[in-house]
Amino acid sequence: MTQEILTYLQTYFIAFLFLLERFTLLFFIFPLFTTAYLPARVKVALSLVLSLALAPVIKLNIPFPGSPFTLFFLLLSDFLIFFLLSLFLRFILAGIQVGGEMVGLQMGFGISQTIDPISGVSIPIISEFLFLIFLLLFFTFDLHHHLLTFVVYSFDYLPPGVVLFKQNLLSYILKKSSLIFDLSLRILGPILVFMLLVYVVLAIVGRFIPQMNVMFVSFPLTLGLGLIILGLMLLFLPKVLTTQLSAFKSFTLHLLKAGQ
Repeated sequence: MTQEILTYLQTYFIAFLFLLERFTLLFFIFPLFTTAYLPARVKVALSLVLSLALAPVIKLNIPFPGSPFTLFFLLLSDFLIFFLLSLFLRFILAGIQVGGEMVGLQMGFGISQTIDPISGVSIPIISEFLFLIFLLLFFTFDLHHHLLTFVVYSFDYLPPGVVLFKQNLLSYILKKSSLIFDLSLRILGPILVFMLLVYVVLAIVGRFIPQMNVMFVSFPLTLGLGLIILGLMLLFLPKVLTTQLSAFKSFTLHLLKAGQ
């Protein structure tokens, strides 16, 4: 009886350690959780609570690492899993930031900057506005719970020590890097075409009415019309971002299958 209790406690302790490691990697590497809005103490507390709650339901039949090299290899394999997961979402966020920056330049917001909570650097205010919309949609579609489910099922499909250096996975990641340009063009395209027409009209007006100070008129005109078009774009932007969130959810499933 005592031996069974010790075996159970050892299995529970190993599952708790690897759960704690993966939840810590999730909260400290994943872009949406690395913001300044979520303090480090809160992330550590969440990792501990979730690990203690889920350790009894995790089936992990591996012995405790007997050497530092074995432990380092297990930690490195887990780090690679969450690094790839975070990299895919950073492709989407980079596309949003690039598109928002170009939109802000076309509207005249190039000089207005705000602090990005993820990177900690100054970015245009339109990029930050689009990021907040993406963050709202991420939690609205319950993808934070999907990430918790991913961590639990990762022990079945991606046990500690699994090697993910596979050609099909790396080629899949390289292909998905095109999301940066695809998403930025989807955001930038409508307003870029409209602003081009505005500049053409202003050039024609300046040609036929030389007395008009076109540069003086263009600043409030491009700003006002740009805000109107941006407001109209908000009707279609959630659909574009929802498609990217579905692609991220599909990538998590692809990542689980890669371990088989």
